[in-house]
This record gives sequence, structure tokens and C-alpha cells, in this order.
Amino acid sequence: MKSTPPRKRRSRIRRSGRRRRGAAAVEFAICANIFFVLIFTCMEFARMNMIRNLAQDAAYFAARQAMVPGATVAEAEAAADQVMNMMTASGYEVDVEPIDENSPNVVVTVTVDFDQIALFAPMFLPNATIETTARIRTERYEGFYEQ
Repeated sequence: MKSTPPRKRRSRIRRSGRRRRGAAAVEFAICANIFFVLIFTCMEFARMNMIRNLAQDAAYFAARQAMVPGATVAEAEAAADQVMNMMTASGYEVDVEPIDENSPNVVVTVTVDFDQIALFAPMFLPNATIETTARIRTERYEGFYEQ
């Protein structure tokens, strides 16, 4: 069995290490893109979930504001705006059904437009919206106090 001189073995090891550095850079360039897309996608879904929860809260608080006698549609819209402004100042719409003395329910709908509030989602979900509705019985109609 012939053995190669130590000098030749070292040079082969050095050459393969240099080649490996280039391969590691290429692997990183490929994997880093996928990793960053995955991270940004997770952040976008988390943000959209927060917006969805905020829209639900806005509809609920607006309906609670409007359920008492004497409350107006403008007060309900202001309550919803106050909640939605915690995270976004635009890109949503609040709709409150007309209220009068005999209204048995207050219905508030909050619609959020993805195109205006999302960062990356509109590329994959064009014209998508989140819509949530809160319906609460009022304290103003005649049958409220009867069991």
C-alpha cells in the first residue's frame, strides 16, 4: 500500500475547504430568502389576527355604547373609531343600523379592507376584507324589563 506524502494530503484539504466556503455562501443565499419570507409571512398573519380581534372589539364596544337609552349612532361610531385607532387610523368602515326608541337591537358592523392596512397580504389576497358584526339587545324598548 502506497501512502501519499503528507504535503499532498494537506493541499487537498485546503482546496476542499476553499470550495466549501463558496458552497456555504450559495446555500445561505438560497435558504435565507426562504427563511425571511417565512418570518415576514408569520408577522403578517399575526398582525392580521390582531386587526381581526380589534375589529371585533370595536363592534362590541360601539354596540355597548349605543344600547343605553339616549345614545346615538354618532356615539357608537365614535366608540368604534376610538378602538380601531389603537392600531390603524384608516382602512376600516363602521356601519351602525339606525336606532330609535323602539329598537330592540343595536347592530354594529366593522369592515376592514386588507388592501389598505396589510403589508404583504394584498399580493396574495386581493380585495380581501374582514367583517365582524356585534348585535346587542337594547335597554330602550318596552319588552326589555318584562321576563
